Amino acid sequence: MRFAAGLVGVVVAASLLLGSAVAAADGSDDQAAAGQVPWTRSIVCPVLYTHEVVNQALLRRFLAGLLAAGYQPTTLASVNAVMSGSADSPRGCIVLTFDDGLLSQYLNALPVLKDMSIPAVFFALPGFNDGVHRYMGTAELQAMANAGLEVEAHTCNHPNLPRLARLNLSAFFAEVQDCKGILEGITGRSVDYLAYPYGAYDLTVLDAVSRAGYRAGFTTRMSAVLSYSAPYALPRIHYDLGEPPASVLRRIRAAGG
Repeated sequence: MRFAAGLVGVVVAASLLLGSAVAAADGSDDQAAAGQVPWTRSIVCPVLYTHEVVNQALLRRFLAGLLAAGYQPTTLASVNAVMSGSADSPRGCIVLTFDDGLLSQYLNALPVLKDMSIPAVFFALPGFNDGVHRYMGTAELQAMANAGLEVEAHTCNHPNLPRLARLNLSAFFAEVQDCKGILEGITGRSVDYLAYPYGAYDLTVLDAVSRAGYRAGFTTRMSAVLSYSAPYALPRIHYDLGEPPASVLRRIRAAGG
């Protein structure tokens, strides 16, 4: 029985790898297979990401620096429209994302974003608690969504997805598929994007994410170019609110933004 179970796991993993190897040649085929309008246009639009928002003043300073440099934060919905060919690329395109669904994001980012009328994306971990950080619960995630901010997926337990797929396929699929449904149940809105924990992904992950119905997936690879041919391996640029805005701007420009 152990041998049979192990053989089934190998066969499933092999089929995933084979399917993802084909999909990797052109990720837009996966979008079409999921009933979505395939992306046809690549754009320059830096996607930034950070974690803790220690206070409102630092975030306000950072956002003021972005605006003064000519960047105009936009939504993933707008990026999707541009890359689908149904809208023109906005001037100064940039997307702000916050990882892990930390409570400090609700306490310190939400008030500033609302006050400055700036959109942002929150990649959340519904129900997660590591005993170290404080995380948003159902009420806070709902408040984010109700404020018009995009609440998207970051799995449920922040695993390294390639490693988990090798160790436990059922747990892997739960993190990719089930957590999407959990978050949609909390916010009452479609969850279309996934940020990979630790930025870790491989062919198996890319294939599973496309099959789960996500529109795109985000890594931690640094670039400002979002390629229509690689929707499940989009880049992001890290920033820390404690660093001077000028240093973040240099990083964005070095990445092609």
